[in-house]
Amino acid sequence: MAVPRSPDRWVFILLVVGLVGIGVAVALLAPAKVLGASEPPRPVAATVVETGACGQGTDTVEWDAGGQKKQAKLDGCGHRKGETLEVVTTGTDMVSSASSLPAGLPVGRRLTALLLCMAALAGGFYAFLFRYAPLRAPAVMPSPRQAPVS
Repeated sequence: MAVPRSPDRWVFILLVVGLVGIGVAVALLAPAKVLGASEPPRPVAATVVETGACGQGTDTVEWDAGGQKKQAKLDGCGHRKGETLEVVTTGTDMVSSASSLPAGLPVGRRLTALLLCMAALAGGFYAFLFRYAPLRAPAVMPSPRQAPVS
């Protein structure tokens, strides 16, 4: 014997979908620092000490790192000797110009993940509706019987 379905099931389904959506949105829109992401590199003022031809090499820059003078190759060329510019250290022998790095939060990846989750929820809900849809009325309805004319 089949158990009749309660009309309250839709409330439960909508509650679960809503809570999952809110949880995903909070997880994706929370600050990256809260989620354990590393802090972005800070720009440092550096001075160009050697210039290189753009076709053959890179410039060399020098900056003060905690009382020590450090030198590294700049991932760029065409600067004048003695010019001051902002660089970002990557921990290797090469540094990059701070103006070449993207600024702001990486919203694109978070938005992509949010849209993917919403599409998955919508697809699952569609599959649920397709599987458990109530029986439809037949396409051709029988015509009502007419009373005999006397």
